Amino acid sequence: MYPPPQQNNAPPPTPTSSTQTRPPQPADAQQQPRVKPKRMKAHTVTSKSYSIPLVPRDKNGKPMLPLNVGIMTVINLGDVCMREHFHTERYIFPVGYEVTRRYLSTINPNIEVVYHCTILDGGDGPKFQIVPSDTADRPVIAGTATGAWSSIVKQANAIRNRQHSNSVSGPDFFGLGQNTIKHLIQELPGADRLRDYVWQNFIEGGPLGGRHAAVIPALPEEY
Repeated sequence: MYPPPQQNNAPPPTPTSSTQTRPPQPADAQQQPRVKPKRMKAHTVTSKSYSIPLVPRDKNGKPMLPLNVGIMTVINLGDVCMREHFHTERYIFPVGYEVTRRYLSTINPNIEVVYHCTILDGGDGPKFQIVPSDTADRPVIAGTATGAWSSIVKQANAIRNRQHSNSVSGPDFFGLGQNTIKHLIQELPGADRLRDYVWQNFIEGGPLGGRHAAVIPALPEEY
């Protein structure tokens, strides 16, 4: 007779971590996209040196306002505001800043008129106001200089049936990008303590290469 088969009473082997079967996971959980860390915004403005014309000044060294700077007439430089949004890397927006300039009328396609541009205190940021001399009862006010001037440029193009782009650099139309005006704003108290503004170096009376804006005191009828 054959011997009876031996019974193996040993317990089954315990599955290890490498042999355990994991419960199925949803497809979106199995392939999670890797989130890239946010890249810090790099400064796009660098400090440079610029030569500008001599600025007419009084005996105390203050600029003689009103002052013609190219096509702009500076009436008031305003006051530097230390609150957020009242400056950027490139521009300072002084509260009370006032300039005038000429541009196409928005109601008469045959003429240019004077526009009075002012920076107001909007509380949480500057407000940019433009008052056309031919529609003084309808000032344009926006949260950005570009927003305010874009509205005027659009209307001026529309009544002339011009297919030009309505895009515009509002700070430049406010004179804030003009080197002499930037220099005068940098001289205001507190300008050197602004956190984000990138300081520029201006040399009055330095060699002026190429075209430059004339800087002369304004006569009353000019503004």
